[in-house]
Amino acid sequence: MARTPATPRPARKSSKKPAAAAKPATFVETLKEVPQTAEARVKAILDRGKPAIERAQAMVNETQKNLTKQGKAIQKDLAHRVADIGTRVDKERKTLGRKVESAVKTTLASLNIPTRSEINLLARRVEELSVKIDSLKRRR
Repeated sequence: MARTPATPRPARKSSKKPAAAAKPATFVETLKEVPQTAEARVKAILDRGKPAIERAQAMVNETQKNLTKQGKAIQKDLAHRVADIGTRVDKERKTLGRKVESAVKTTLASLNIPTRSEINLLARRVEELSVKIDSLKRRR
């Protein structure tokens, strides 16, 4: 079967009403709205972007304030923690010193070796006895 050339269809009429035609702008009005130089175009773009730039700058400033505040809080917390650790180390050092001293005393006592304080006490007693003996010798 041979094809016959297509016959053009008649254009359909739209059932929609045409929109109210806007008042056409004059050529001079159109020229006033369009920037004439690249500088003017850039300036126009920057002017349209100013609110966004200002919001971004405000957000940067707010973020900077928050980070500064958090940094100070972290420094303060760290200083407290370091001080607490220092106090704890001192306390543990003293406790360990007492335990070592006690262990040394116990070991010296079990080996029947006098401690420094016992030797000092004996030295004082010997000194006192020497003074008494000297006083007795003078009386004779």
